[in-house]
Amino acid sequence: MKDSEFRVERILHAYVDNELDHEDRRRTLLRIETDEAIGKQVCELQRTKEWVKFSFVDEKAPTRTLPKTTGLGWNTRIFSVAASILVLVAVFTAGWLGHSYQSGEEQFAMATVEPEFQHVILQIGKSDDAQFSILLERAKHILDAYTAAGVQVEVVTNAGGLDMVRTAESHHVETIRNMIAHYDNVRFIACSKGLNRLRQQGKNVELIQGVSSDEPAADHLIQRLTEGWTLIKI
Repeated sequence: MKDSEFRVERILHAYVDNELDHEDRRRTLLRIETDEAIGKQVCELQRTKEWVKFSFVDEKAPTRTLPKTTGLGWNTRIFSVAASILVLVAVFTAGWLGHSYQSGEEQFAMATVEPEFQHVILQIGKSDDAQFSILLERAKHILDAYTAAGVQVEVVTNAGGLDMVRTAESHHVETIRNMIAHYDNVRFIACSKGLNRLRQQGKNVELIQGVSSDEPAADHLIQRLTEGWTLIKI
């Protein structure tokens, strides 16, 4: 990525997170209005953030601190574009959610997984052994049925779902260990922010061997969704 592209991406992230001052926000809105590619990029960032807010009630989308941005070189024509931006966000979000999100409460038929869904996240945010057992069965089904297609599966736990991967609470220790040992294309991930909260409460946060805990679940989910992964929320 070129430096100029990286700089624009940082500005757009700050715009979506409402971190720009009035003048920079005005210039960004003008750029969105006049540059179709930039407009689409903002829509993608916005819908990702909204989905994360929907899925991770107890998490916050990552924020960043930007240096003062002046002289962006964008046109400074003044006109209202807020309505058009909202329409774009609504349209793109509706289509994207229908493509990339499946609820575990729905009857999700694994046989209907489309061939292009080669990267799948199974996410659970509650301490529920029965639901986690369903999640593990679905993970195995995907791994067995689509290995030849190069499928990759990640099981992401946050909030109450962390109990499913903590040695002190989980009833699935051997199952998870066996899956990690048997499948090269599966990862189990625990939210680092949630673990920190449990640690502050004096709880045992030792994880089952092989479970990763490198970053907050929300941050990881944002990254994967922007990469085109499919999410199945249990």
